[in-house]
Amino acid sequence: MRKILVALSLLALAACQSPKIHLVTQGYSEGEREKLKNEFSQLGMQVVYSDVTIPQTFPDSSVAINPKFNNLELIKDIDAILQSNGLQVSREFRFSDGNHVYTGENVGVYIRNPETANEYAPPPYLRTQFCKLADGTLALNKNNSAVLEFEFNNDDSDQIITHHGVWKFNANQLSVSFDHFGQTFTLVKEMRETSYGDRPADVFKPKQKKESALGILNCDFMIIYI
Repeated sequence: MRKILVALSLLALAACQSPKIHLVTQGYSEGEREKLKNEFSQLGMQVVYSDVTIPQTFPDSSVAINPKFNNLELIKDIDAILQSNGLQVSREFRFSDGNHVYTGENVGVYIRNPETANEYAPPPYLRTQFCKLADGTLALNKNNSAVLEFEFNNDDSDQIITHHGVWKFNANQLSVSFDHFGQTFTLVKEMRETSYGDRPADVFKPKQKKESALGILNCDFMIIYI
């Protein structure tokens, strides 16, 4: 499936641009976010908000960097800002922890309000695995808009079918609606097969098989944590 968000197993968060601090927060007000952004900007790097979900394996203050990243002074400065705001010193993550990858000198700063630590937020992208009908992805945007893209298996046309809709999540139930079609999925924690062996996954299983033009919604959607 060449055209649908290739390699969703890794969430690439920075490209070949000027290095940035990608600020990811959970459970903080817009004013608190803006204060942190302004303080990080004083370190001489552009700061941008990122809408990715903080992996549950990350502690409340985390920094994700490239394996070759060696600007330890910047990490110390980031920690100083965190401490001045009453937050924990960060824990460093390298490689692709939580499926988050940073290139070059880019840095991801993840800050979670401890009061929201047990709240589950669906990941921004899910994809199918071993679906007989089609290979597809489901984007869950923070404004509750959803984008379903899929390509039928055994179809050499390379045609990508796209539907736009909405989603909501409550009590381990993910509901999506696209035009006249929809589905409700139940979140299940499972181990899933990968080329690296079995890995933990958040799997969204359809509650009820439905006959519809969007038969792909009868398949499991998931994120696998490599």
